Amino acid sequence: MQGPMVQRILITNDDGINAPGLAVLERIARRLAEEVWVVAPEHDRSGAGQSISIHSPLRVFESGEKRYAVSGTPADCVLYSLAEWFGETPPDLVLSGVNCGANISDSVQYSGTVGAVLSAEHMNIPAIALSQAFLTRDGIQWSPVEAYAEGLIRKLYQPGENRAWNVNFPACDASEIQVARWCRQSTGSIQRPRLLSGRDARSLPYWWLGFERSSRHIVAPDVDVTVLRDKAIAVTPLRHEDPLPGGALEIELSAFAAD
Repeated sequence: MQGPMVQRILITNDDGINAPGLAVLERIARRLAEEVWVVAPEHDRSGAGQSISIHSPLRVFESGEKRYAVSGTPADCVLYSLAEWFGETPPDLVLSGVNCGANISDSVQYSGTVGAVLSAEHMNIPAIALSQAFLTRDGIQWSPVEAYAEGLIRKLYQPGENRAWNVNFPACDASEIQVARWCRQSTGSIQRPRLLSGRDARSLPYWWLGFERSSRHIVAPDVDVTVLRDKAIAVTPLRHEDPLPGGALEIELSAFAAD
């Protein structure tokens, strides 16, 4: 096992401070950095995108050494951390996730997991979003992330380069995955918005906003949906179109054993 890659990593997510995926990522980050900070939303903020809190103050609660819960969004967590703790010595890398569910296709623009990464990149800090796809929420397997996330982060992080990546792990056992592939974000999964209406205890109307989705839209072989269907890890650049480090479009995961 290689030693620390960087001095400091900041971790956040959009599933909340107590999410199991955050615990998985925290363990991985401690093998990558000498110093790990965890600053995550107090509650689930899925769908927050890159939004920030401008109509209410932020409240911060300590939950351990260098570990904090914030009342706001994932982007708030990143920006608050930079302003409050890091000053002239920002983190070398921001990691966001591991999200419970894939962040691909049309969902990317709404993802709080990705929003945190874009906020970090906007502040000139390299960042990587990590998400684990699942077939059923009750049966999510974290083994692909646990097996391959550390090696991928080491490959994607390039000192001196400000890059942001969206990494999605397929819904299968780690033993079924052979490669990680560079890919593009697909479109066409969201067909139209929908509303689910109801009335509260005072008979006042309310609506849940959602989407009608299609899992059968036609996609190209080099887009995120196709890559996940092929049981490969989907690596999508955000705000840049560079291939994987070294100019590759594919990484053989067996190479990690030699790193």
